[in-house]
Amino acid sequence: ENAGLEYFSNFLTGREMGGCVLDGRIEAFSCKRAGEDKRLSKVLEAKMVEEMSHSPPSRKRSTSLGDLNEVSTRRLLIDLISTLNASFPDYDFSTVSPEAFVQRDLKYALHCANSHLAELTASNPSILEEMWNSIDEVISLRNCEIYSYVPDMNEDPFSDGTLWSFNFFLFNKELKRICYFTCMARSVLKEAGKYGDEDEDDPYGGQDDDDFSDMDIPSQDDEAF
Repeated sequence: ENAGLEYFSNFLTGREMGGCVLDGRIEAFSCKRAGEDKRLSKVLEAKMVEEMSHSPPSRKRSTSLGDLNEVSTRRLLIDLISTLNASFPDYDFSTVSPEAFVQRDLKYALHCANSHLAELTASNPSILEEMWNSIDEVISLRNCEIYSYVPDMNEDPFSDGTLWSFNFFLFNKELKRICYFTCMARSVLKEAGKYGDEDEDDPYGGQDDDDFSDMDIPSQDDEAF
């Protein structure tokens, strides 16, 4: 476990922001499989190979993750599914299709998360910069492939009464590690009593995207993305 990620996961859990309650987490997972993850990996691999056996060998099945005929692509898909199962043990994502994942770039991830969480900077202007620095120390953001899971709006944690949500798999192939960053917002009225009755001292105020232009790692205006 990483102390920085644990701190920000706790910070984003049950925190009131405007008229909503946040449910967020930032967790790092090793892609080296063991135990239940290893068993699930074998089951999913066998299932995918069986499905592809019914298609012509020359047929390329392209997804945002890559060609499923490639072992590395199937391994990535399994890693993303295993990460979802580990983060949300009350749900089973083993039947999720590769089309449920889309590739993102770093600039998009920064803008999306910072825009949704901008009100948090009212009480601590550097909180989001500190959060991204902690993530960068664990995963090396500039060396990551980034993916998002697209909720099916049926039975998954992102569709259960959420006002908005985002999620990013920050995958560092060299480190064989995934940092999973997700946050959901639900109505404060619906969540009343779920996290206790602690009151925030004052309501948060919104800020513009320009407030993040001075972030050191990494800058949203970086021309590399």
